[in-house]
Amino acid sequence: MSDYDWIDDEAFCVTFVRGLDPHEALARFRVEVFDGDDDEGDHEEGLVSARPAEGGTILSEWNGFAGTLPEILARLSAGTVTASVFRNVNAVASFVHYADGREVLDFDWLFPGDDSGAYLAERTELGLAGEDAEGDLPDALKLAERITGVRADASSETVAAHCVFEHY
Repeated sequence: MSDYDWIDDEAFCVTFVRGLDPHEALARFRVEVFDGDDDEGDHEEGLVSARPAEGGTILSEWNGFAGTLPEILARLSAGTVTASVFRNVNAVASFVHYADGREVLDFDWLFPGDDSGAYLAERTELGLAGEDAEGDLPDALKLAERITGVRADASSETVAAHCVFEHY
């Protein structure tokens, strides 16, 4: 988890996007995109930060959920793949994977147990499927990395761009 120290593990949404740079990923939200982390602290809701990563971009939201919305994921995944890991303060959680505009997988990573659907072998190996499954944030992030090929690296510590998504 050390590569993801910037995640608030109580309430967050982290979206992995293969092959797009931070500005390209945020442009698919169809809102104004700002460079760097300037003025990030001015927004309590709707802030989406984009971080460069090996293989693409990682979008992060504190206490947000834009990365779980079908209309956003359909646009973000057009011609590529995405995976979002979400959790709120009430322990409502989801893992959503889209490929080329279509949902491929959606399950509760915090309380897994479903033994069907896409990526079953990977989910079982990581403890995210089967009757003995116990949801764990590092394992959900590993699954997102495996599915998308996007991994946090040293450059992911720095926000390259951000936007405010006022859907909230």
